[in-house]
Formats: sequence, C-alpha cells, structure tokens
Amino acid sequence: MFSKLNEKIMMKMKSLKFQLIFWYSLIFLIAFIFAEFGIYTYIDRSLHKELDIILEKEAEELVGKIKLVEGKITFIDSTEFYEAEHFYLNEASVFFRVFDDKLTLVEVSHNLKKSGLLIPEPERDKFGNANEVEIAGKRLRIFYHPIYFNGKFAGLVETSKFEGTVQTAMGLLRTSLALAILLAFFVAYYGGNLIISKLITPLEQIISKADKITAENLTERIEITQKNPPEEIIKLVSTLNRLLDRLEKSFKQISQFTSDVAHELLTPLTVIKDEIEITLMKKRRANEYVRTLNLLQKQTDRSIAIIKSMLYLAKAEAGIVRANVEKVNVSELIRELILTFNFKAKQKDVKINFYCDSDLIINTDEKILFEALKNIIDNAVEYTNAGGKVTITCEKQNEWAKISVSDTGIGISEDELPYIFDRFYRGKNAFELNPSGTGLGLSLTKSMIEIVSGRIEVKSQIGKGSEFVIYIPNLSD
Repeated sequence: MFSKLNEKIMMKMKSLKFQLIFWYSLIFLIAFIFAEFGIYTYIDRSLHKELDIILEKEAEELVGKIKLVEGKITFIDSTEFYEAEHFYLNEASVFFRVFDDKLTLVEVSHNLKKSGLLIPEPERDKFGNANEVEIAGKRLRIFYHPIYFNGKFAGLVETSKFEGTVQTAMGLLRTSLALAILLAFFVAYYGGNLIISKLITPLEQIISKADKITAENLTERIEITQKNPPEEIIKLVSTLNRLLDRLEKSFKQISQFTSDVAHELLTPLTVIKDEIEITLMKKRRANEYVRTLNLLQKQTDRSIAIIKSMLYLAKAEAGIVRANVEKVNVSELIRELILTFNFKAKQKDVKINFYCDSDLIINTDEKILFEALKNIIDNAVEYTNAGGKVTITCEKQNEWAKISVSDTGIGISEDELPYIFDRFYRGKNAFELNPSGTGLGLSLTKSMIEIVSGRIEVKSQIGKGSEFVIYIPNLSD
C-alpha cells in the first residue's frame, strides 16, 4: 500500500505541472525573501541612524555648555543635567558622561548614576562615531563627541541610550516579515497552481486526444478548445497534426503497398500453381515439360520484377535512396540508351530521332537518370505502331535541363492521364498491347526523377501519341 502511495507521489513530483509550480514558487519565495531582507536592512539602518542623530544632538547641546577654565572642563550651565531625559530612568533616558583630555571621568548624568550601569571605557578610534554594546542583556547605543578648544583635544562627551524602542520595532518587523513569507508561500503556490493549470490544461487535452488516436482513427486531428491559446500551444498542435498527416499518409502507403503486392503477386503465383497442377496430372512429353518450365520462368521473372520495383518504390518513399550527384553528359547518356533500343525499334519498324545539345552537362545521378529515361523510351517504342517514330530532344531551359521523349503511338486518354503514375495502373490500350506488363514503370520513373529533385510532365492524345518531358535541376555552367 505504502509502495503504491510512494510511487504515486514520485510520479506526481516528476510531472511537468508539479515541476513548474515548484520552481515558480521557489523563485518567487527567494525573490520575496531577498526583497524582505532589503526592507529589513533599510529600516534597521534608518532607525539606528535616527537614534544616532538624537545622541549626536544631545552631545552637541552638552558640548555647547562646556568651557575650559585653567585647563579644566567646566559647565557654564547645569540646567541640562536636570532635563527629563538625563535625570529620570526610563525608556526615554539618554545617559551622558564627560571626560577630560586624559579620558578621566569628569561628570555623569543623574540617571546613569542611579542605574548603576557599567559602560565600557571610550575608545579613541570610535571618537566622532557611534558604537553598540550589550549590557545586562540590553543593547546600548553610544555616541562619542570629542571636545576641541583652539584646535586642541580637550575632552569627550559620551551620550548613550538603550535601543529598546528600536529593538521592539525591529522585532515586530521580523514577525510581520515572517508572516508575510508564509502568506507569500501560499500566494505563490496557489497562484502558481492556478496560472500553470491554465497553461497546462491545453497540453493535458492534447495528450488525452493524441492518446486516443490509433491506426483505426488516424483521420482524427487534435483541436484547441481553449480561447486565445498561447502561440506555443498553437504551434505544438499544428506540428502534431502535420505529424499525424504524415503518419496517415505513410500508413495508407503501407496498406496500399501490402495490398498491391499481394494482388500483383497472386496472379503469377496462381498461374504457376495451376500449371504445376495440370502438368502433374499425368505424364507429359519432354516438349510439354519445356513449355511449362518456360512459362514458370516467365511468371517467376515477372514476380521478381514486381518485388524489385516495389522495394525500390518503398525505399524511395521512405527517403532511403539518395542521389549520387556527378557530372553527366546528357547527350552521351541518351545515345547509349538509343543503342540499347535500336534492335527493338527496327523489329517494330519504329524510327528513333535524336536532337540534343552536345555540351549539355548536368549535375545529377547518372544511374537514376539512365533508368528513368530507359523506362520512358521503352514505353515509347513499345506503344508505337509500325511506321511510327520516337523523337528525343534535350536542351538547356533557364536553370533546368529539359529532356523530351515524344512518340506517335496509341496515346493515353484524358481520363487516364491523372492515374498513369499510380502503382500498378495500366491504361486500357496499354493492357491490350502488352498484357504482361507490371504497371510499375511510370511510377518508378516518377520516383526516380523526384530523387534527383526533378519533375516529369506528360501530354497525350488518343491515336496521336504522347510526350513525356523531364526537367532536371542543378545545371553546371
């Protein structure tokens, strides 16, 4: 029971709310105590200064009534001796002693004689200043006023007074300040709790809402219910919602990826399974086994191609694939590609035309650009009928390298254009001409172009052909 209670207390102490309240209250109290210390010191000095002024004034009055006769201190007026503050013994009493030049006691106030107090002998280094001593458990303030005649030290007047009034006032002040500290603690704690709770509430709402968002409801977003929330809360909610957008998109991509792979691999695997079952139903001639094996090889190759393409797309979407930037001569790269497709083009009676600036050199990834252009040129030759042509051009356009691949092939309908870069999408005409295709070529091409920070555009008309235009940045001078 106690361990669970301790665990709850420790958890609460580790919470952001508790930490903020604790540090807010601590800093507030420290600042308040420093302020109180300053006030206490100021009042203490002020009261002692006021007491010193009283003692100094009394001493000056006594000095004014002293005369030096034949080298001896003599009072010309003794009425000062009988003033109430020097005669009676009470809280208002002001004691005095008068010394000659040898600091021999000459005169003592009546109340000091009556009190029987033993005041320490004066010290020469204290002359002109105040001193403080403790006598019989009470603090006595003493002021020393030297007497000079014709610039020569003739004696000393010492005035003193108990600090009872000052000590009483300072005692009351200490009590008041102590009570003020307690009050400040409660104000700091409850005030801090109120303020910080108001600030923390949106965070608690955000945490509660975020905790409820799972894979089943990734479409939900965090909303701010507080009026006029702090800018930081707005930024936090905005950041979390953008994160949820990315998570939702990634989750959909993963789900779509899994669904697409399962769907596309199911077809060749089903064909393989059916062919094996049919072949095993009875004994076959050698040429029939060869035909079956050729079909199995073809379907296996198709499955491998799908898996490789999907893995590349997954890596590209995850940002794992990085461009290896180097200087690439676009003209030479395309000439190499044309040599690759010359045989296929001649077989189909398709002419390939090429126009390119020979000095067009760009900073990009040569392998990625090669594969991307290879897919587009392959499609252009594949879907162009006999007697048609494929035209490839490349030129510098502003800060981009523009590469165009156009054909006079079957074309793509306007309805199908928005979907041609989707994975596994195949247009009706394309499927009829090449049913064995995977539908991943253009999706791969677009991902490759984006890896090198480029973009791809397409224009097409049914029966007139298509034009794919690739823009690659980072041209070299």
